[in-house]
Amino acid sequence: MLSSFVLATAVGAACAGTDQGVTATRSRQIETASTDPVPETTQQPLNTDPDNPLDPPDDTTPAPPADEVIIDFGAEKTPQPYDNFLNAAFADVNRFWEENFEAVYGAPWQPLSAIYAHYPERSDLPESCQGGVPYEEVEANAFYTTCGDIIVYDDSFLLPDLVDKLGTAAVGVVAAHEFGHAIQARAGVFDLDLPTIATEQQADCFAGAWAARIARGESPGLQFTDTDVKGGIIAMIEVRDPPGTDSANDGSGHGTAFDRVGAFQEGFINGIERCVRFIDEPNPRIDLVFTEADIDTQGNLPFPEILALLPPSLDTFWVPTLEASGVPFTPPTVEALTAASTCDGRGAAELENTVAFCLDANTIVYDEVFAQDVSQRIGDSSFGYLMAAAYADAVQHALSSTLTGEPRVLLNDCLIGPWINDIVPDDTGVATNPNQQVQLSAGDLDEIVLTAVLLGDEATSTNVLGTAFEKIDAVRAGVLGGMASCQARIG
Repeated sequence: MLSSFVLATAVGAACAGTDQGVTATRSRQIETASTDPVPETTQQPLNTDPDNPLDPPDDTTPAPPADEVIIDFGAEKTPQPYDNFLNAAFADVNRFWEENFEAVYGAPWQPLSAIYAHYPERSDLPESCQGGVPYEEVEANAFYTTCGDIIVYDDSFLLPDLVDKLGTAAVGVVAAHEFGHAIQARAGVFDLDLPTIATEQQADCFAGAWAARIARGESPGLQFTDTDVKGGIIAMIEVRDPPGTDSANDGSGHGTAFDRVGAFQEGFINGIERCVRFIDEPNPRIDLVFTEADIDTQGNLPFPEILALLPPSLDTFWVPTLEASGVPFTPPTVEALTAASTCDGRGAAELENTVAFCLDANTIVYDEVFAQDVSQRIGDSSFGYLMAAAYADAVQHALSSTLTGEPRVLLNDCLIGPWINDIVPDDTGVATNPNQQVQLSAGDLDEIVLTAVLLGDEATSTNVLGTAFEKIDAVRAGVLGGMASCQARIG
C-alpha cells in the first residue's frame, strides 16, 4: 500500500539505468482505465468477491485403473471431488520429468518413494526417514522432504479450500511445485546451501513449465483452459509470503506474488531449460518489508488519503519525465462520477465500476463507490493501479500513440511500472526522488498483480484487455525495465 512518506527509488539492478518511476498503491480486483474514445477498450465488471475470484470448474477426470493410482490415499480417506484430477496431475508431472530429467540434468530419472494424502483420521501415517508424519506437520500445507523422498499434502483443508476458490487446476500447480523440490533433490540443488527463496522460485518455474505442457494439449487426459491457467496463477498468489515478510532472509520464504507469478510465468513461456538456469540466473526481485509506521495499518491508507496523494504523485513523476523529452503535457484532473458525467461519448451508466481517462475533457473519472470498495477489500494499491492505468492513457495521448484496443491497454499496464519505480524505497528506506510524498509498501505489488490477473480477458481469443499473462508481463516489464521497455511497445 502507499505510505505518506517522501520516498521513491529505482529498483536497483533490476531497472534500466534511466530516470523512471511509476507509483502503485495496493491492488485487488477492479476495472482499469479506458483508452481512446473507442468503446473497444472498455473493461468488463470485475468479480470482487475475495472468497470466490473464479468459478471453479467441475472435475470430470475419469477414475484411473488401480495400477495407475500414484497417490497413497490411505484407508480412512473421505473421497474428494478432485482426487482423480490430482492423481492424473501427479502422474503427468512424473511423466514430464521421466521425459526431461536426463536431458536437462544428465542423470537417469529416479521415481519418488511416495506421494501421500494426509488428514486427521489417517491411521497409517506417511513414512519419512524419521517415522510416521503426524497430520499436524502438514496441516494447511503441502511439502516435499528429502527425509524419505516423499510428498505429503493436506487433504482436509488446504486442497479442498484451493479447489473451492480456484478450481482443480490450482491443485495441479501445487502438485507440480512440490514435485519441483524432488527434482532439486535429484539435481543436487539442496547441496548448494541456497536461501529458501531461491529454491522456491525455481520450483514455481518448474510448475509453470508443466502447466504450459498441459495448456498446449501435450498431456493425455488432462487439459487446461484459459480459466484454468488463470486459476493456477492465482494459486501462486494465494500461497505467497504474507505482506511484509523478509522473503530474502526468512528461512521459509517463498516470495511475494510479484516474484512467484513471475517465476511461474518464466517457466510457462520459456520452458524447463530456463527453470534449470534459475539457480544461477534468477529473476530480479523486489523485496519490501513493513516499516514501523506500516505495521498497524498493514501499509493501507484510508481512501480519502489515497485519493489525495495519487494524482500529485503521478504528476510528480510524469510531468518532469515528459518535459525532459520535450513532450507537451497537461496533467489530467480527477473527478468523481456523477449522474451527469460524460466521457468521450459515454454516459454515466457506462462509467460505473471503472476508472477512466476522458480525452475530451482531459479528466480521469472514477466511480467512488467502486473505488472505495476495492480499496477496502484488496488494498490501496488496487485503486492505485486503476488510477495509474488511466493516467498512463493520458500519457499515451501526449506521446501520440496510435495504439488501440488490447495493445493500448497493455501499454498502459507497462507504463504503470516506471511510476512504481519512482516510489519504491531502497534497502535502507531512503527515497531517490525527494519530491514524492508517497512510497510503495510491502504488499502493494501483490495487490497490483492480483488486480491485473483478475482484469485479464477470460480467453486468449478475446483480445480486449489482454490475458492475465499478458497483463502481468506488461506490468513486470515496466517495473523491471522502466520506460525503455514500455517505449519498445509503442510501434
